[in-house]
Amino acid sequence: MATRMRARGPQERIPFYRNVKLLGVLAQLIFLGALLTGILVLYLNVTSALERSRIPANFAFLGSRAGIPIGESLIRYSTSDTYARAILVGILNTLRVALVGVVLATLLGILVGVMRLSKNWLLRQVALVYIETIRNTPLAVQLVFWFYAVLVPLPPLISNPVELPLGSYFSQVGLALPWLYPSYSFSAWLPWLGVALALFVALYLVRRRQLRRSERPGVAWLLPLVVVAVVAGVGYPLSSRALPPGTVTDFSSDRGRGSVFVDANGDGAHSGDERALPYARVRTQVPEGTLVDNTENIVESRRRVQSTFRFPALKEREFAQAEVTFANPDAAQGLSVHYLNFPSSGLVYRDRNDSGAYDEGEERNLESETQGGFNGVPVHLTVRDFERTVTTDRTGQFRLPLFQSEAQLTEAAAPAEEGAAGGGDTTSPADLFGGGDEEEEDTTSPADLFGGGGSEDEAADEPAPVDATVTPLASGPLVASFPTVPLTSYEGGVQLSAPFLALLLGLVIYTASFIAEIVRGGIQAVNKGQREASKSLGLSDGQTFRLVIFPQALRIILPPLISQYLNLTKNSSLALLITFVDFFAIGRIVGNQTGATVPIIVIIIGGYLLVSFTFSFILNVVNARFALVER
Repeated sequence: MATRMRARGPQERIPFYRNVKLLGVLAQLIFLGALLTGILVLYLNVTSALERSRIPANFAFLGSRAGIPIGESLIRYSTSDTYARAILVGILNTLRVALVGVVLATLLGILVGVMRLSKNWLLRQVALVYIETIRNTPLAVQLVFWFYAVLVPLPPLISNPVELPLGSYFSQVGLALPWLYPSYSFSAWLPWLGVALALFVALYLVRRRQLRRSERPGVAWLLPLVVVAVVAGVGYPLSSRALPPGTVTDFSSDRGRGSVFVDANGDGAHSGDERALPYARVRTQVPEGTLVDNTENIVESRRRVQSTFRFPALKEREFAQAEVTFANPDAAQGLSVHYLNFPSSGLVYRDRNDSGAYDEGEERNLESETQGGFNGVPVHLTVRDFERTVTTDRTGQFRLPLFQSEAQLTEAAAPAEEGAAGGGDTTSPADLFGGGDEEEEDTTSPADLFGGGGSEDEAADEPAPVDATVTPLASGPLVASFPTVPLTSYEGGVQLSAPFLALLLGLVIYTASFIAEIVRGGIQAVNKGQREASKSLGLSDGQTFRLVIFPQALRIILPPLISQYLNLTKNSSLALLITFVDFFAIGRIVGNQTGATVPIIVIIIGGYLLVSFTFSFILNVVNARFALVER
């Protein structure tokens, strides 16, 4: 029986409605088109509704004047800047909290996580209580606690700051630390830094290749780092430059403010188009000056302080002689001065037991009905040969205490003496220290109040201000700025406000509790055989943990650690509870002022997404470097 073979023709094409792959692609395209259409319809509806309500629906408002006062800014900002720059300031403030918080939370979390596995029972229990307490307390509650219950009521006032090592200050306002800033000659140092960076990369790659070929353990970055330090160190003195030609200072001793700038037109006054010199060192000298204050009764650090005087913080190395005296010695007869922090702060007391020294309770005025302190007593701090070197801020300005000359003090005391001469019995504290009769008719004219009615001769007869010498100094590429307290705020250094510290403390302590559990789990996940093998090689417990256990645990710790970093960044939006101006807070203010609620929400969402994606990308690259490479 013969079998007929059918000839095989060309392959038949499958109809599109039966092609599974094509149908899948078409379904995705249809879904994508429907999604885009829905988004477009939603956008058109929202924008048309906003336009009918006369609410901004675009981003044109970003170029308008903001008028928002922001106390903390990493870049130059004023109320005349635009909304876009205000939002940029908020983003930088958020990144500042996030980056510092990530580093501190990681260190604290690793420490507490290791404590959870300690052989010491007390350390284990302390770590356990910390983790369970912090993790189960809402972050908002912790932020409010740190700000309103700790950092606002407990530290001393700015008029009496605590001096910390290295010239730092801490008070109710916040923390001020010394800091390094780039000076006018920093640009000359940049080529050296570029060469150092190129050498670091090249030597690091060569050193790492050598270690891989030799199959020996070693550190690839140590030698390149030494080379970078040598190159940058050699280039630092060679990059130092003299002050730019025409650099002068403009200082007003009446206001205690000055500026350093390049005087282009040679008139000695700083105009708006002349270049200010930011982060320039200035030496200030005052042969003799007097600071004025009145004693007062205050509440500080949750306790009542009576009869105290507070002058701007001065250090003993800044002057040759200082003395606190009474402005009216006859009226203050029987009162003495006791220093708490010479010569800036102290109290006035009456030596009732004639011991010649202050005893507790002698600052109270027992002759008054309330038995309070000696309030309103004018005192003077006379300083001789005062010298202080300060660093200008980013706008080229600096501040000094408000020293007054002898002529200014004499003129200020003349009206009070005339009033006392025309009065009768001066036995009350108000009469003794500058008060007057409440029934006396006030003959001051509006012209006298607001400066009108004065002649040019009177202006010419104004007392001469204190004699101050201000000299700009040359510096290297970096200049050290140390904080000072010339009046009621920090100047110089880097200032960390109380809201910033409260936010940072809350985020670090809260996030570290979760990181500690991640670290504990990662360490326990390492096979016990690794410890036994390390012991058999004679490694100590510290060497075993540092060289064997923790490097392997990092591969387990890093993935969940990325999520905690993102949580810390997003949790910083709670800063509004403690008056810290971050990205979310500024966005909310801009939305309230402009009414552009929807565009602001889009900007806020986009900003946080960008920050989160950036964190995720960088940390995922790091995680890939630590991951095990399988064959």
